[in-house]
Amino acid sequence: MSQQSKNQSGISLVEVMVALALGLIVSVGALSLMLGNRQSYRTTESLARVQEATRISFDLMSRDLRAAGINACSGGVRVMNLLRNPDNLWWLEWNGGLRGFDNTDVSRAAAFGTDIEQRVANTDMIELMHASTSALPVKAHNADDAAKDLPDGLTVPARSIALERIGTERLPHGIRSGDLLVVCDYEDTAIFQATGVNADANSVEHLADVGTPGNCHHSLGFRSDCATTSAKAFPPRSQLMRFEPVAWFVGNNGRIGGESSPTSLYRIRVVSDGAGNAAPVVEEVVEGVRDMQLRYMYDREDEYKLAGAVADWRLVTGVEIQLTIESPEAGTTTDATQPRLTRTLTHVVNLRNRVP
Repeated sequence: MSQQSKNQSGISLVEVMVALALGLIVSVGALSLMLGNRQSYRTTESLARVQEATRISFDLMSRDLRAAGINACSGGVRVMNLLRNPDNLWWLEWNGGLRGFDNTDVSRAAAFGTDIEQRVANTDMIELMHASTSALPVKAHNADDAAKDLPDGLTVPARSIALERIGTERLPHGIRSGDLLVVCDYEDTAIFQATGVNADANSVEHLADVGTPGNCHHSLGFRSDCATTSAKAFPPRSQLMRFEPVAWFVGNNGRIGGESSPTSLYRIRVVSDGAGNAAPVVEEVVEGVRDMQLRYMYDREDEYKLAGAVADWRLVTGVEIQLTIESPEAGTTTDATQPRLTRTLTHVVNLRNRVP
């Protein structure tokens, strides 16, 4: 009995400690691998989101930039802006289609500040004006103060433009009272607001002093100022389009915390309420845009200029966009001073309406 007990043996304390140490090393290694894979996944996902945000930003901005100006009628040289009080609101003042602002320049479209939808300090901004891509052919323009009967039996109301119906289904134009419009032929272009629509004639009205902002005069003819009268009836096959002023800037979105970036890329567009009034609307486009810097290619020159060096915006033929975009989530980098993954990317856009 005594001999049997003497031959029995167990695990020593040293062996237990060694086993625990080896197990701890394996556990730490497995945990480190898991955490590394998790961080790599978060970084990859954030990089994908930044790239997608950049693609969307460049794509949407490029559409507006390429369309800057009015070219449906081969860019009718003379432009008459009939919108009232153009000096008071940026979207009423025809600027040739493009105007840029350096990072300290003040724009009436978006003020600098820290409130939601206010422009972030030291970021550039751009205002654009263009016609929509869908042009409607003019059937008849009655510039007189009385209704006019056409040979086909159609009656066009006074001071109204009748439009051809769309497609084989003969659809109406879809324009609402208050929409901003452009009508042009190969000589003149007029910017005005629709003050009414007539379903029977498929026409839009251009009266004076009706709605907001309203037209300063009912006459669409070109002249040096709105006070004088220059009667003009745009001929059949002239083109009518919606007038679309837009602005792009980096603004505050009001969101804070580890899952949201505090700034975004914003677009301002002007919409009608259908009751004769138009007003700008601010839309958040892409979250995470921290900075936007713009430079401009001047006609017949080989280098980009800052906005302050552009003497005539009508001679700008290209825009270089530089965006700094970060991921919304914090902790996507190993840099404690910059916890969000950030990239700065550049894109160049030719202005389609100004390139020979």
